[in-house]
Amino acid sequence: MAVQSTLRHTAAEDALAAFVDKWTSLFKNRLRKTSRTTRIVATIALITSIILGGEGARRWWKRKRHEREQGHKLVRTNSWLHNKDGSRTIYVPYKDRTSKVVINNTDPLTFEAHRRLFLNPPRVSGLGNGTVPSAQAKPGLNLAFLHQFLSLMSIMIPRWSSKEAGLLLSHAMFLMLRTYMSLVVARLDGELVRDLVAGNGKALALGLLKWCGLGASLPIQTP
Repeated sequence: MAVQSTLRHTAAEDALAAFVDKWTSLFKNRLRKTSRTTRIVATIALITSIILGGEGARRWWKRKRHEREQGHKLVRTNSWLHNKDGSRTIYVPYKDRTSKVVINNTDPLTFEAHRRLFLNPPRVSGLGNGTVPSAQAKPGLNLAFLHQFLSLMSIMIPRWSSKEAGLLLSHAMFLMLRTYMSLVVARLDGELVRDLVAGNGKALALGLLKWCGLGASLPIQTP
């Protein structure tokens, strides 16, 4: 007597199979309705994009290989490259490869301006009498720490309209936005499971589009 199979298709598997069959038949019908000229143009566009993408990838890989070989050579000789604008390019060892770092020159006037911040404490720190904390003073949670912190902040963020302030604010904004988007994606996961079990194909397709759109935007919003 033949042994009967005990495998059973669940409602979720049936709904998924019906969803795949529906969109497959829709794609085939749409493909049959297109003209021959449209198919030829689409094929040429696909082949052209593949060729251009492959050529771009080949050039990118060639440039990266050249930089890697040059980096290994410079690391062995412990030297750097002088650029035309006065900056220097060094290659720092990182794991099993080298990382390219460009060091730009700093104007001596900038050094003098920053040096005055440490010699003349700002009034906000509470050191209004012009006294400078001694070198032996431990920078704990006191006026010495506040003086050094405000001096460093004046260097990192010279003014609120600078690009450094914009980067700091955008970093905080994208961090909060990414947290909110993670909560939205978690809620969409629950809706996808609900529609998949219920066999609601349209709601499932719409949920997948939303999930893919939000999921693709999360790496971009990572600070």
